[in-house]
Amino acid sequence: MSKRGLKTVALILGTLGVITVLVLLYIFNPTETSVAPKCVFKAITGWSCSGCGMQRFIHAFLHGRFLEAIQYNYILVVFIPYMILFGVENLLLTGERKQRWKRILEGKEMVMTMLVLVTGWTVIRNILEI
Repeated sequence: MSKRGLKTVALILGTLGVITVLVLLYIFNPTETSVAPKCVFKAITGWSCSGCGMQRFIHAFLHGRFLEAIQYNYILVVFIPYMILFGVENLLLTGERKQRWKRILEGKEMVMTMLVLVTGWTVIRNILEI
């Protein structure tokens, strides 16, 4: 299979995976089911990681409860738009425009900023017990 064919298959499988997870999170409330994956970091350390609350966030968001969703994990207000832009850059853009977005979104400054935000959020949420 060609490189382009593999990329297409990976895109299709990734999209189907995301859709499946979103449908499951829409149907099942992670706070009411025991089959929802638990955070390994929290199980080992007792601390909430920067992603803790993401399943509850997505469930509430998909049901239109936006303020409730934000309260589950505040960092996602920054991180989800970044991931959407990252996806746009990788899937929709081409040529010079793609290279410009790539320099910004994947540049050292942005990666370091996201790393500091995620690490800082992990520490702050555990100190303040958010």
